Amino acid sequence: MRLGVDAWGLGGPLAYTGMGQYTLHLLTGIHEVAPDIDVFAYGAPGEQRPAWLPDAVSWQAPDTRVPPKLAGLVSRLRTVGELARRDGLDVFHAPAVHVRPSMPPIASVPCPLVATVHDLIPLTFYGATMPVRLRLFYRWNLHRALAAESVVTVSETARQEIAGHAPRAKITVIPNGVEPPAETHARASMLPTCNPYVLYAGSYEPRKNLVRALDAYAMLATHVDTYDLVAIVDAGSGHEAVARAHLSSLGIERRVHLVHGLDDAELQALYAGARVLFFPSLAEGFGLPPLQAAAHGVPVVASDLPAVREIMQDAALFVSPRDIAAMAQALRTAVTDEDLRHRLIAAGYERAQEYTWRRSVERHAALYRAVSAQR
Repeated sequence: MRLGVDAWGLGGPLAYTGMGQYTLHLLTGIHEVAPDIDVFAYGAPGEQRPAWLPDAVSWQAPDTRVPPKLAGLVSRLRTVGELARRDGLDVFHAPAVHVRPSMPPIASVPCPLVATVHDLIPLTFYGATMPVRLRLFYRWNLHRALAAESVVTVSETARQEIAGHAPRAKITVIPNGVEPPAETHARASMLPTCNPYVLYAGSYEPRKNLVRALDAYAMLATHVDTYDLVAIVDAGSGHEAVARAHLSSLGIERRVHLVHGLDDAELQALYAGARVLFFPSLAEGFGLPPLQAAAHGVPVVASDLPAVREIMQDAALFVSPRDIAAMAQALRTAVTDEDLRHRLIAAGYERAQEYTWRRSVERHAALYRAVSAQR
């Protein structure tokens, strides 16, 4: 069997986003669980082969002689289809539905298509607040994804939402996974003078709720002043100026560390050293950071959202992400109540063991075979 996977941008920083990690683990794990599947990864035009990509995966960078702003459209609507025919693909997997027109749309390929729709947050959370150009592109791109032979999503919560737009029977839930934490002895190199810390994982994007997180931390610091806040943020997510201005208005810049561009070892070190993970997102289709913290034995304070409750169950302290005082109190409890901490840590380990990337890749491989057999 011959499988194609859209791997646009994974030779660069996109590999460290949530969708990038999803695709990375598929590409690094598929040969181990399904050695009979030959894999072809299709990058951006001219993109260099990622250093992490296994030798067994064939790397293709379409040669598209068009302006950069049109490269995504032309490569995915024309060039990748030509390469897929040349490579004799049996199935093609599009692992992301992008919002920005500068990113690639779902590819047009001459073989059965599997598309992963992680969530419908651009519709259900942002909706009409998105710029018209992004809204139109996303709706068109989502329509292309939902027309695939098979649609993958990451939680039952997301499946319920997607089922309002596509036949439920063709939507398969395959959750994300976490890697067992590697042993680490060093603190993260970007925090040479940091105090014990609360860890925030998200971005500057409004739905990740960083502004309210800063307010809740400032309130916590008036009662418990021994902890800094370390915030993992995606520098390319926009809205940075708003968050930094709010941070400055609170007068707590010295206590808050905004970090990005982390490699895997640095990320693991940050999780391993945290006193608690703070995950106050306003909308999620899965919510990977709480699971990553649980795997590291770190208690979690998380938004009371259906998808996060589905994944974490009793392994997190849930709180309304719009109630600043409640979030501050939950953080205070999570850093001071040792009985609660022990309970959350034990429950977290159990949840993390239910979600492994190997199990996720195995289920993807089974789906690829089923889709190919239906051709």
